[in-house]
Amino acid sequence: MIYWRCEKKIQKENSYGTFDQEINTFFKDVHHFACLINTCLYQGQEIVKPQDLMLVDPKIQAYTRDVLMLWNGRYGSYYLGIENQLIENYPMPYRILQYDCLVYKDQIDILEKEHRKKKNLRSSEEFLSGIKASDRLIPCITIVIYYGTRPWQTNFSMKDMFDVKDMSSLIDFKMNLIEVHSDTHRYKDKELDLVFSMTRDILNANFNTIRNKYKQGIPKQVALVIASMAKDEELYQQIKEEEKEVIVMCESLDRMREEAKAEGMILGRRDGLIQGEEKAELRILTNLLKKGISDSYILEITGVSSELLMKAKQAIH
Repeated sequence: MIYWRCEKKIQKENSYGTFDQEINTFFKDVHHFACLINTCLYQGQEIVKPQDLMLVDPKIQAYTRDVLMLWNGRYGSYYLGIENQLIENYPMPYRILQYDCLVYKDQIDILEKEHRKKKNLRSSEEFLSGIKASDRLIPCITIVIYYGTRPWQTNFSMKDMFDVKDMSSLIDFKMNLIEVHSDTHRYKDKELDLVFSMTRDILNANFNTIRNKYKQGIPKQVALVIASMAKDEELYQQIKEEEKEVIVMCESLDRMREEAKAEGMILGRRDGLIQGEEKAELRILTNLLKKGISDSYILEITGVSSELLMKAKQAIH
C-alpha cells in the first residue's frame, strides 16, 4: 500500500510538471506575456510592447522561476515574472518576496564584482557598501496565476503570515494574484482570452457554456494549455493523442465523457445506475480520481456533492 501511494504521488507530480511546462511555454510568447501584464497591471493600456520584452534565464541563484522577462520600455527597465500555481501554496507571499529579493541580490553581486574589478571605490561609504551611491537596480514585478477550483483562502501578503496585534509599523509585501476561476478580465490577445475564459468555465464546471460557446476549432497547442490549467489529465492525454492540429473542445469533452461511460467508470446518479449507495459512489469516485480527472469534471458528470468527493479523496490518502 505504501508503494502504491508513493507511485501515485510521483505520477501526480509528473503530471503537474507537464502542466507547468505547457503553461510556461505559452507565457514565454511575448504577445501573451505583454497582454497579461497590460491587462492586469495597466488596466488594458498597451504600455508593455511585445518587441520591448526579452526572455531571460529564469534561474536565479538556486531557484528557477516559471517565466522571467526583461522589459525595456517607456518607464525604464523592469524584470517581469510569472509564477503558476496549480494548487494553493500557503507561504506564497514569502516565496515571491524571496524570488524578487534574489533578483536584486543577483544584481548587487554583479555590481560589487564590477567595482572590485575596476577598483573604483574611493570613499569609506563605498568600501562599506560595495557599490556606489549612483548605482541603480532593475525593479522586479511578479504575478501569481492560480488555477485552483476554489478561491485562494489564506495568505495574500506577508502581514497575513504574522500573528501580532500591531501591524502599523510593519512593511508589508502584497503579491499580485490572478485567480483564473473568478477572473473577469477581457484580454485583447485572442489566444490568451480564450485560454483564460475556457479554463474558467472548466474549473467552474460550466460545461453547457463550453458546448454552446466554443464550437469553433482551436489550435491543438492552445487546447493543451487549457487542459493543463484545468489540471485535467484525461483531457490532456486525449488532446495529445489527437492527430489533427485543430481541436473542438466541446467535442473533446463529450467524447471523453462517452469513453469514460463505456469503460464503466461513470455510474453516477444522472445515469440512474446507482441508487444512492454511498459505498458504491465512493468506489466510483476513487476510480475517477486515480485516473487523474479534475474535481470540476467529476462533479459535473456524476452529480455527487463536493463533500462526498472530499471523502473519496481522503479515502485515497
